[in-house]
Amino acid sequence: MDENAWDNGTGFDFIKIIFYRQTAEEHVDVPLSQAQQLLEAQGFNLNNPTVFYIHGYVEVPEQESIKVIVNAYLQAKPVTNVILLDWSEMAQGSYLLSAVWNAKTVGLAAAAQLNKLIDIGLPLEKLHIIGFSLGCQVAGYTARELKTRYNKIVKRLTVLDPAYPSFYPGGLLLQHVNAGDAEFVDVIHTDAGGYGAPVPTGTADFWPNGGQRPQPGCPLFAPIPLSDANLCSHWRSWQYYAESVRNPEAFPASPALSYPHFQMSQNHAQGMVYMGYGCNKK
Repeated sequence: MDENAWDNGTGFDFIKIIFYRQTAEEHVDVPLSQAQQLLEAQGFNLNNPTVFYIHGYVEVPEQESIKVIVNAYLQAKPVTNVILLDWSEMAQGSYLLSAVWNAKTVGLAAAAQLNKLIDIGLPLEKLHIIGFSLGCQVAGYTARELKTRYNKIVKRLTVLDPAYPSFYPGGLLLQHVNAGDAEFVDVIHTDAGGYGAPVPTGTADFWPNGGQRPQPGCPLFAPIPLSDANLCSHWRSWQYYAESVRNPEAFPASPALSYPHFQMSQNHAQGMVYMGYGCNKK
């Protein structure tokens, strides 16, 4: 697609931006190409922090993962502009033949529109981009494009179990989200080597319960792809993050060479930080 289309939004009216007001059910939807309308939406405040959330593969705005994240912010951090990039029409179909390739297209288009919003008043220093699964890779493309093409560096990029197939190892087919995409990139791994990235990919990588399946409460054996049981550990990433929005000190973490080293350590207080919303970005 012509790069000019990313700037003027041509052909992207099926990608939407959704601004949430008091609940996940109360929102304003605008086409990505008309993102500037957000600044005029009732309840949108340029003085507040802005969260730009990007959903994952085959997800839609009604998805539980989206509602949980949105409601966590609206209820616990009400002075936040909560925005969803709804790219659901391009996140369907074959993962390998369609969705992963669309991730880059959507990321570049989102960056072009965010650039316009920033130019007319959205504070870059208050922008926090968050992605889940394949949405993490979209988020990486978005932040990377803002940095390399528009000379705007996102302060914080949070990725929740970034999608593994086609992106790792080493960007085999497509470039994956990485520490250079933003000033600070924090990663929560919960299904490493399954649906999620098997290696560190950010400034700070968190591996709760070892970062692999099965996460607590999830089945060890769930053979049906994309079933609730099969996705359970992958989903823990957004569940943990949403809980951290409500309770920023819910998940203390400390550095370790590996999970066995962490388990053997007698001094978890050394270097301790909090995973999720309350993560120390220094």
